[in-house]
Amino acid sequence: MDASKLLNIILDLTSDTEKSINDTLNTLINNINSNQPNEISINLSKLKEYFDESISNEYNPSNLKIINSIGASDYFGSKGIQKLEEILNKNSYNVQKTVDDLQKYLQERTEFLTLIDTTSENLQKLKIQAHFHNDNTFEIGLLMPIELTENKISNLTKELNHWDKVFKTLNEITTGSVEDTKINFINNGSLEFYIDNIPQIAACLAITVERVIKLYKNIVEIRIAKENLKELGISTGEQKTIDKQEKEIFNKGIEAIVSDIVKEFAIKQIDSGRVNELKIAMKGHINYIAKCVDNGMVIEINPPEISEPIEAKETDTEDKKNETKKIKDNYDKTLKQIKIVQKSMDTIKTLGKTGIDIVKYITEGEEPDGADL
Repeated sequence: MDASKLLNIILDLTSDTEKSINDTLNTLINNINSNQPNEISINLSKLKEYFDESISNEYNPSNLKIINSIGASDYFGSKGIQKLEEILNKNSYNVQKTVDDLQKYLQERTEFLTLIDTTSENLQKLKIQAHFHNDNTFEIGLLMPIELTENKISNLTKELNHWDKVFKTLNEITTGSVEDTKINFINNGSLEFYIDNIPQIAACLAITVERVIKLYKNIVEIRIAKENLKELGISTGEQKTIDKQEKEIFNKGIEAIVSDIVKEFAIKQIDSGRVNELKIAMKGHINYIAKCVDNGMVIEINPPEISEPIEAKETDTEDKKNETKKIKDNYDKTLKQIKIVQKSMDTIKTLGKTGIDIVKYITEGEEPDGADL
């Protein structure tokens, strides 16, 4: 676990909203003790609102992993409200037991907040800086499971080299240039690599992975239907026909993703011959990304933290107003890209290892680990 990422999460968890939960929870306990149904309803609604507003609900897999590692999941976000509702519903017939359980939960949560408060102070005294990402780049994380790399340098190098090719192709499609990929951050204690990229590449990759996962879901539904047909006595020949259709659906889906990505993101300056070459490269990269997802790799994209710019004043000069408008336009553009990425990430977070064995769907004669530039 990296100390800078831990500090960033702790600063989130010690926000005013998170501390307000304890005050409202204490009030709720008093309401239950005094049998005040209206106040119980009001304060329970407040607690749900506070838990819903928790920034932990927006966390990507690497941050959620830290939340679980430090034992914070029961006290924050969606899991926190689940824990609270579990206490309230478990012994609803026994008011005293409910009160006792709530008091225990409040005490444990208070002790945890005190612990992370102290931890935050100590980390900052040791000159640890929180890992904030607040410039105009998006941080793309590659979280590689041990099953994928077997902790072997040769396997790890192969995966990183291929991702270098993926990013070079995306870079050429979106900007017309090709650059070596630089690793911006490595999370200590695990195989987690983070790479800064421009918004266009982040949005392009996010949509690509989202579309791959939707394609997976279609295949899963076909698999379920096929298993149901087996139980009804479908013949071996018909099963093979369905298997063939699965592969055709997968390959047509990949072709559609390639076409849509190039159509939406490719700059006009790329000549038609090179566009066709990039389409071939993208098909190989998308097959590789699909294989990575199937092997348990988590691909996450962390948007920058941006603040809304100050509006222009009537007394500002025209030059100042134009500069303010330019800053606001850039903010709106980045915010739109952030929303695109976040929407895709919400879809991606719903699926872990698929177990579909994606390699067998890849067109015969095509390298399963992708194409060169």
